[in-house]
Amino acid sequence: MHRKRRPLVVAHRGSSGVAPENTMAAFRKAVDEGADMIELDVRMTHDFHLVVHHDQDVRRTTNGSGCIWEKTLQELRMLDAGSWFSPRFRGEQIPTLRQVLEMLPSHMTVNIEAKTDGDPRKHIHFEESCILIIMEKKFEDRALVSSFDHTFLKKMNHFFPGIKTGALYVPIRDIRKTPSSIARRIGTCAFACSVSQLRKRFVEDAHMHDLMVACYTVNTKKDLETVTQRGVDAVITDFPKRVISALSAV
Repeated sequence: MHRKRRPLVVAHRGSSGVAPENTMAAFRKAVDEGADMIELDVRMTHDFHLVVHHDQDVRRTTNGSGCIWEKTLQELRMLDAGSWFSPRFRGEQIPTLRQVLEMLPSHMTVNIEAKTDGDPRKHIHFEESCILIIMEKKFEDRALVSSFDHTFLKKMNHFFPGIKTGALYVPIRDIRKTPSSIARRIGTCAFACSVSQLRKRFVEDAHMHDLMVACYTVNTKKDLETVTQRGVDAVITDFPKRVISALSAV
């Protein structure tokens, strides 16, 4: 994941601007549109499976309700995760992390964002499960595990430092910290923030310490110009095809 002249184009929850987020349809579309990497969110079910879903509750993107950690994998598989976006996606399911990794072509990398917020369970071995699936699918060199939960990332690095990790920036917590100081404390190789949070000094500090900088969610021409001018290494977008086209025209 070295820096390139053109920033990496990362499909945010797949090509979520044109297909329901975090579904196989969105990930297949991202592959078809030529994204360099896909970004997805992972949570742990009641029976300890890792599924790809952003919110704590399934209500917004399925025909069900209730929190991921209250549902078994079988219960989640019964939900329709596509119709909310468009009737033509009826029947899309919440996929498992294994399913997505198995589908990706060999040239594509993946940004796995671990979502731990809200889950009341403690010591559920989320980190170990994530590591084992990455190793099982031989994605050690193709995966970046990111999170707002920096304790999670520290545990990831402790258990298996060979898997790359990236810290997501939270101003209220990290306001006085530089990307390099966060990386030293956690052991990460990448730093990510939103377009509104991005500062030139972040990019300069990160690059001085050989850290990758990613920025989300870049969906407009103005935002793309802003982040490319500041020298980010990865552009996370709902519309990979649109961003690839815009970057090719520069």
